[in-house]
Amino acid sequence: MNINSFDIDKEYPQLNNKKILLAVSGGLDSMTLLHLFSLTKLNFSIAHCNYNLRSEESLKDQLLVKKIAKKLKVELHIKNINTKNYINNNNKLSVQMAARKIRYDWFNFLRNKYDFSHIITAHHLDDQLETLLINIGRGSGIDGLIGVPESKILLRPLLNFTKKEILKYANDNNIIWNEDSSNSKNNYLRNSIRNLIISKWKDLVPDLEKNLKKTINNLKTTNLVVKQQIRDFKNINFVKSDHGIRINIDKLKKLNPNSFFLHAIFKKYGFNHPKEIIKIINSQKGKIIESGTHIILRDREDLILNDLNKELDTNSYQIKLIPQRINTPIKIEISNNSFSNLDKSISVDPTLLNSILEIKRPTYGAYFYPTGMSGKKKLSKYFKDEKYSKFDKENQWILTSQNEVVWIIGKRADRRFISNKSSKKRMYISID
Repeated sequence: MNINSFDIDKEYPQLNNKKILLAVSGGLDSMTLLHLFSLTKLNFSIAHCNYNLRSEESLKDQLLVKKIAKKLKVELHIKNINTKNYINNNNKLSVQMAARKIRYDWFNFLRNKYDFSHIITAHHLDDQLETLLINIGRGSGIDGLIGVPESKILLRPLLNFTKKEILKYANDNNIIWNEDSSNSKNNYLRNSIRNLIISKWKDLVPDLEKNLKKTINNLKTTNLVVKQQIRDFKNINFVKSDHGIRINIDKLKKLNPNSFFLHAIFKKYGFNHPKEIIKIINSQKGKIIESGTHIILRDREDLILNDLNKELDTNSYQIKLIPQRINTPIKIEISNNSFSNLDKSISVDPTLLNSILEIKRPTYGAYFYPTGMSGKKKLSKYFKDEKYSKFDKENQWILTSQNEVVWIIGKRADRRFISNKSSKKRMYISID
């Protein structure tokens, strides 16, 4: 693809009739991208972030972007921030990481506030190569080896073009830009890779950029195949239940290479180290591990994956023993007529119950007189015998009358309160 014949409208049809946010720094790459967009009929605005790290140069960049935006009659958003103060308040971040977080947080803020459909940046093929080498040094997986990513929202139209091609196009079209003097300094890893490694590499391998395109395309294809395998596995083996997602442990063990697939499957849920997944797979029942967002429970033949931030409803709810339908905390119907689904309904004698019933979570030490059994039984023993998981127990509701268990809702009734042949009155309670 030749940059001179590059047709953004044709290559990115999803941008038509949309509001677009274009990130423009004032440097060669972004000013070239701005020029290319100015040749289209697309509806775009400009976002410029001034980090105030290069004193006069930073102001010069801002003024240039402001000047061109005015000339093009394009809406301009400018963010001025004291990056050094920001770093002091977030001391775990490097200058480059801080700047990246600042701009993308701001871009997403603008997108949400002004309904921009896409964010456009000027990353190019040389950026791809730099990112590839950085991620190799970090021991990155296949996602990192692909280089600078795109997404449905974040697009990078110049990824197929080299810095050399962009420079030639800019000169041929009299595009004005500012040089960032910090790019020549090797005090950042990316700069060192660019200035000390890639420049010499290009001399040794004349077709480096061409070969890089092939390599990245091959890696992208491989990644698509892997992701499809993961989607297929999850579609078959991630079984939704009332209390989380169940995943058969034997199926996880059969994945090969095991560590690779376990990492690929569970990293989305905050579990970045496959060893912790392997450990819980081989642990005893009841073992739990947590990430920042999710929890995994070892439960017999399965792992149960659940949202860690999901708050458990521990409230109690009073309901009148009259024909009615309620939706909170669960869907229950009380009727004078029987229900067809006997597995999820009970028949009670209202003369044996209080007029006000209560729906609540199981309480410690509570017991009931299960139908079909003699004697009484603690709820905890019932849950154990029925092989309830930790999540099952936490999410179970019970129906009570004056603190006496009437029904482990959806499971087992208390025989003291169910109707029989001698019952003069009957009422029916069912869950959806």
